[in-house]
Amino acid sequence: MKYIDEYRDRDLVMKLVEEIMKISTRKIRLMEVCGGHTMAIQKFGIPTLLPDNIKLLSGPGCPVCVSSRQFIDHAVALSKLPDTIITTFGEI
Repeated sequence: MKYIDEYRDRDLVMKLVEEIMKISTRKIRLMEVCGGHTMAIQKFGIPTLLPDNIKLLSGPGCPVCVSSRQFIDHAVALSKLPDTIITTFGEI
């Protein structure tokens, strides 16, 4: 389970930051979809480690967190219609 603690390895993190700085030449915008991801990114100061050309955007949140009960009930009702398939993003 060594990999679990690697994100706390300052030397490894700084090597990764240096590599990102070397290869990052274009403007990039990355959206984190999950609020939990946004919280972790901020908690560990990741935005301060990235070059100016990489911007992080907070997304709408995962479907479980941002969907109202009414919306979910409506989707379930629609899924019961003939020839209807409802799909959504999911994490394991």
